[in-house]
Formats: sequence, C-alpha cells, structure tokens
Amino acid sequence: MLVIAAHPDDMESWCAGTLVQAIDAGASVHLVLVISGEHGSSDPQANPAAVASQREQEARRAAALLGITEVAFLQYGDGEVEDTRALRRDLVAALRRWCPVILFTHDPEHPWPPYLTHRDHRIVGRAALDAVYPLARDHLAFAELAQEGLTPHTIQEVWLFSSAVAHVAVDITAGFDRKVAARLEHTSQTPDPAALAINWRSRAAEIGAKVGLALAETFTVLST
Repeated sequence: MLVIAAHPDDMESWCAGTLVQAIDAGASVHLVLVISGEHGSSDPQANPAAVASQREQEARRAAALLGITEVAFLQYGDGEVEDTRALRRDLVAALRRWCPVILFTHDPEHPWPPYLTHRDHRIVGRAALDAVYPLARDHLAFAELAQEGLTPHTIQEVWLFSSAVAHVAVDITAGFDRKVAARLEHTSQTPDPAALAINWRSRAAEIGAKVGLALAETFTVLST
C-alpha cells in the first residue's frame, strides 16, 4: 500500500486506523508527504524551516509507531502546491518505485468538509489520481524515469479518504488507540492531547454508528 497525503498528520486523521490494521495483517505501507507543513505554527516568531523540520520528525515518529515502512518528503510549499508536471512526475515516480496494489489519498472531487477543504488536499488528491491513471501505467509518460529503473505500474484500487460520498466503512476498533497515539506524536499541532483523544473517539463512533460499527473510518473506493 502507498499513502499520498498533503501534510504531516493528514494520514493519521483519515486512514491510520485502517492502515495499522492492514500492517498487522501483513501489509507493507509507504507514505509520501507532499508538503512538510512549514506554515503550521501560530507563533509569529516561528521560522518556517524549523517548523518544517519539526513536523517531518513528528511524521517519522508517527509512522514508526504505526509500522509504516518508509516516509518520503517532497517538500512542496505549504498552501502553495500546484498541480504541475513536476508534482505529477514525483508522484508517478513514487508509484513506480513502490508498486502498490492500493493507493490511499485525498478525495479531490467530493472532499470533506465541502467547500472549505484545504486547497492542498484537493490539489494533491487530483495530482495523485492523474498519476495513477493514466500516467504511472503508460510507458511513454515520464519515459525518462525508466533510466532510474522505474518502469510502468498499474494500481488496482484507490481508497479516497476525507470523502463526502464515502461508501466503504472499515471497523477500526483494533487500531483506534494506535491511530490516536500516532496523531499525538505531532506535538506541534496538539495543544490539548486529552481533548483530541476524546474528540477523535467521538468522531469515529459517530461515523461507525451510521453503519453499525463501534469505531470506523470511511472511504470512496475506485477500481482502476
């Protein structure tokens, strides 16, 4: 499996419960973070480079706790990422390098919350879907990557998180505590850890109640 997310802590918010249970069952998971979150501080004296460095360290700790194999940081601008050829090339390279069966990424077409979803989420999700189809599959797309040993690859499924039209629910009861623990590794983004844990359990329970599960995450699943 591969996760392509915009910022550090996006994965934890939307799909870490599902991922950690898949890892327990034997899956290998890699994570690509397009943005390191250098604007993620309320301190007016904060140095963006220092913020980004701290958030990358937090992301590594969270990934290690979940059992994720590797984290790659593309270091595009926070709040400034655009759907460019360079971004699509980087995402195609990741797909061809790790050859996932399943990709997890943001829903760019029906995002949750509607209208006010972070633009980075929408742009990263759109670029990721374009990388999946047709770019990673087609041998003439980014043909120069073959010189790096990165040959075409076809992904079987895409699981879109933060989706307003999600139709697949996963019971995350077994993975919920580690999902929260991973999120709490992002200390720079967590002013009240106790409140976060309570709020996240309430949110997972509310999602699960709609489909008869105790605690759940939901996805829109695409077959390619």
